[in-house]
Amino acid sequence: MDNLSDIIYRLPEYKSLEKAVSENRSSAATGLTGIHKANVITALCRRLSKKALVLVGEEQEAVALMSDTSAMGLNALFYPIRDFSFREMTGKSREYEHKRLMVLSNVLKGNYDVVFATIDAAAQFTMPPETLKRSSYTLKVGAKAEISEIAAVLQASGYERYEQVEGEGQYAVRGGILDLFMPDEKAPFRVEFWDDEVFINLFIDVFWSIFGN
Repeated sequence: MDNLSDIIYRLPEYKSLEKAVSENRSSAATGLTGIHKANVITALCRRLSKKALVLVGEEQEAVALMSDTSAMGLNALFYPIRDFSFREMTGKSREYEHKRLMVLSNVLKGNYDVVFATIDAAAQFTMPPETLKRSSYTLKVGAKAEISEIAAVLQASGYERYEQVEGEGQYAVRGGILDLFMPDEKAPFRVEFWDDEVFINLFIDVFWSIFGN
């Protein structure tokens, strides 16, 4: 992959594009295939130490570019379009809301190199950064916290309470144990309390076996 980058860095066309981007001037690159688009994006982000938002026409292209740039070493994210439902539904999925929230949270933290989205997805309204920041709640081992207070914050933030956590956006409280599945994590998270103090927190990788005990 480094050899491929070294080659593209020497191309006159790439040098011209990099100069235009570094000077915040409008520029265009045409005739590129998907993998070459990914290569150019990766090269620009690395050489200029910049983060990027890339808008494309179709979700399929966004997902493919995310996969290719991830393989090239970038921390790439895909921001999906929000799925609207205009009628009452039992068991409505919030999968896309969770994915959008995950991306927004990572952008707020600066934990990304490039975000890919369709124009439609980027044009949809979402919460302001300050609102998302105020909705964040940090728990640290040894910190004082009331489990009932945290549960209220989770409920107000759109989490749903269950007997046991099975999917994103859910939480469960059993005595001094709080289990929750955050949208920006790949596994549930457990927080154990000693009275009103956070005693331990850990990721639950195989959560079915743990919750089954």
